[in-house]
Amino acid sequence: MSARLLVIDDDARNRRLLEAILGPEGYDVVEASSGEVALEVLSQGGIDLVLLDVMMPGIDGIETCRRIRRDSLDLPVVMVTAAADRASRVRAKEAGADDFLTKPVDELELLVRVANLLTVKAHRDREKEQLDFVEHELERRTAQLLHAERLATLGTLASGIAHELNNVGAVLGMHAELLRQQVEARASADDTDVAALSWASEHLCTHARQLMRLGRPGPDTTEQLDLVEVVDATIAMLRSVGKTRRVDVRVTHAGSCVVRASRTRIEQVVVNLVGNAVDAVRDTNEPVIRVSVGGDGGRVRCAIEDNGCGIAPDELRRIFEAYFTTKPEGQGTGLGLVVVRRIIEELGGTIAVDSIVGQGTTMRFELPSASAPPTDTPLEEAPESSAA
Repeated sequence: MSARLLVIDDDARNRRLLEAILGPEGYDVVEASSGEVALEVLSQGGIDLVLLDVMMPGIDGIETCRRIRRDSLDLPVVMVTAAADRASRVRAKEAGADDFLTKPVDELELLVRVANLLTVKAHRDREKEQLDFVEHELERRTAQLLHAERLATLGTLASGIAHELNNVGAVLGMHAELLRQQVEARASADDTDVAALSWASEHLCTHARQLMRLGRPGPDTTEQLDLVEVVDATIAMLRSVGKTRRVDVRVTHAGSCVVRASRTRIEQVVVNLVGNAVDAVRDTNEPVIRVSVGGDGGRVRCAIEDNGCGIAPDELRRIFEAYFTTKPEGQGTGLGLVVVRRIIEELGGTIAVDSIVGQGTTMRFELPSASAPPTDTPLEEAPESSAA
């Protein structure tokens, strides 16, 4: 398909002259008699190069070029100027012109300039297509990675959830058998048995909802979230499935800390970081994990501190590398912290880690505050609650 060239000049003779040179070379020449008409033509798309006269009534060539550049950085623009008009050339260059032709236009020079600029544009267009493809592929694979890590996280909780569901199932079975016996004996059902069945049923549904939310694929909805509430709810879920059994998890907070994020993504961050802390304190005599949340100066901060084994300096430098893990083989994907960092950075935040071997590790992340005002209450003075 031939390139489409837009010739902009208020003088019809100049437009016909350029068309007479370019047409026989296979170019599709479109004419515009003013800057206003040219901008309308350009808004419809399909133009590959612009030849633009400087001196025109109404919107002159300089302003037309400036407006073209406002909408398109890649469209080649050649300004046609008088030989002695250096000032116009300087202004045109500042407006975004790619090249210049001097009146009267030399036929060979015109064809060479146009051919060269179209070649450069073709290369740029191909590079842009390749870049768009790479970005699309990166987004697709990132989504796959996030979901894969979410499923891996779900897998680490599965045994605890299965244990809880088994316990609930036993309660359901026992009281169902008692009710069956009472019905057979034509006795009235014991209120205690009915209440126990109701509790067990609700408990079963709660665990099912947790499994479904953590494992669901698809796009995440960004909303205003109180990070304190999300952290509390996520840790409560981890406790309910036995993930934090025998670990003293202490949560402190300084007021409401509102961020704009996907709840599923934030839950994934907290599950990963708290889960790593739990794994780190498994062999500690008195395992303690402190989770603190607070905000000031337009930022919301969260820290997860454990008194576990710590991380050696050479390993600490690599913890955000894909597939690197300090856990025994088969117990970690090496993707958890990679995904956590990506989630935090996509939300405009940062994440950092400090660790001392034999003393413990602290993971800190912060996010932009959505609407909560800064708080003057330091995290150290925040009320503390403790639960194993």
